[in-house]
Amino acid sequence: MPPSAAGADRQMGILALQRALTQAADLLDAVTAEDLGKPTPCEEWTVRQLANHLIAAPRVFVTMLQGSPPGWDGREDYAERLGEELRTRGNALVNLWRAVAGETAADADWQATEVATHTWDLATALGRSTDGLDQSVAQRAVVTMDRVLGPVRKGRAFRDARQAPAGSDAYTHLAAYAGRQVPWVALG
Repeated sequence: MPPSAAGADRQMGILALQRALTQAADLLDAVTAEDLGKPTPCEEWTVRQLANHLIAAPRVFVTMLQGSPPGWDGREDYAERLGEELRTRGNALVNLWRAVAGETAADADWQATEVATHTWDLATALGRSTDGLDQSVAQRAVVTMDRVLGPVRKGRAFRDARQAPAGSDAYTHLAAYAGRQVPWVALG
């Protein structure tokens, strides 16, 4: 890829990450105290645990960009101002991305993929539609996930790709490609 194309692709990755973080924060703004105990498509996680994971992600990504090992220690626990917490951390991450040189778009794209997938998880757990989300973020995330993981995987967070129902939006396709059961129905 020529240098100018690589720079443009890097900027698109950073913009996708920024948009993914903004959408997740907007959705977190809608979480109520009653929602925190609801199940999510992330097995064994409640809305509270998913929110905590989303809020921790920018800190972990900043640590990685700074050359230190990440640490998903799960110590963060938020019950209020969820969107505000994610916006603050997300802004720090995006600003660092703009300041660092030499990092590839693939890293920002992977971070956007993580956030976009969990945005579907959160929207689904809350019973909200993903129709109003920026579908191009999810489309880019599917391409990134395919490039990084391929369709067959045995990980805990992302399982083998599944087929989304016909007529699904890009976020539902992303969720299915991440191995989520779509449509998802809460058990219990």
